Amino acid sequence: MKYLRSALAAAAVLFSTAAHAEFPDKPVTLVVPFAAGGSNDILARYVGDRLGKAWGQPVVITNMPGAGAAIGSAHVSQAAPDGYTLLIASVTFTMNPAVQPNLPFDPKEGFQPVAMLGKVPLVLVVGKSLEANTVQEFVATAKGRELAYATSGLGTVNQFGAELFAQSAGIKMTPVHYKGGSEAMTDVIGGHVDSFMSSMTQALPMIRGGQMRGLVVTSTERSAAVPDIPTTNEAGIPGVDVEQWWGILAPAKTPADIVEKLNADINAILSTQETKDFLAKDAGRPTPMSVQEFTDLINSELDKWRGIAEKADIKAE
Repeated sequence: MKYLRSALAAAAVLFSTAAHAEFPDKPVTLVVPFAAGGSNDILARYVGDRLGKAWGQPVVITNMPGAGAAIGSAHVSQAAPDGYTLLIASVTFTMNPAVQPNLPFDPKEGFQPVAMLGKVPLVLVVGKSLEANTVQEFVATAKGRELAYATSGLGTVNQFGAELFAQSAGIKMTPVHYKGGSEAMTDVIGGHVDSFMSSMTQALPMIRGGQMRGLVVTSTERSAAVPDIPTTNEAGIPGVDVEQWWGILAPAKTPADIVEKLNADINAILSTQETKDFLAKDAGRPTPMSVQEFTDLINSELDKWRGIAEKADIKAE
């Protein structure tokens, strides 16, 4: 009987391997939980196109916006765990649970992380009306009077980045929420709000055009796009390591061999000069990771942003 059980177990492994060896043998759906035209959508279409060419199978991009990415995310978490329905997620995926405790999915148990795609740093920007040419002058001003910072919405990366910066710098700032980043930047430029912790992608044209000043970047290294702007560590404000990132998730219980194949195929795309150039034009960079590394990052950030939300009293209104 023992030998029979061993034989059956071995056969099951061989059958599983054979069943997944030809993955994918039909179209794969990549869900974007935001409207078309944003960074998630653009990157999803780029990666999807390259995967489709490598596989000889189309990757269908499906936009499912709404509820702060919760609608599209919930759809993928409930999909069949076979690798044929995937989600492109961003740093928002690890921030939303900190301010929305009743999401229609479990961010840890409902997904299998697959691959990190890339990162872009945040940059603290101010308008010309604020007399602060360095981050040290900004902090000194904030200690003299409470400054306001813009966000592109409650619980967004802009708010979390600003609050993490404020906590580390020992200052207090007041959030002013907008419906999107464009409106936020318009009011910073107009002098109606003091600052904005923007993604580098969004702020770069305004910095280069002289409409805004970039004071500090939140990455561990300076951005090649604006090498003269120091990092928070260089500015003496350590621990502000927050970047916009994008990655691919699958439903929980997706077979390990399929997950590893997806990871390897995506990392191969990230290694090309074409992809490096594609991301660099918007101040981003490819960030290949193993499945375990990406899983560890997500779990770490879920805990990190929950702690920051509690300390800064960031919660759904």
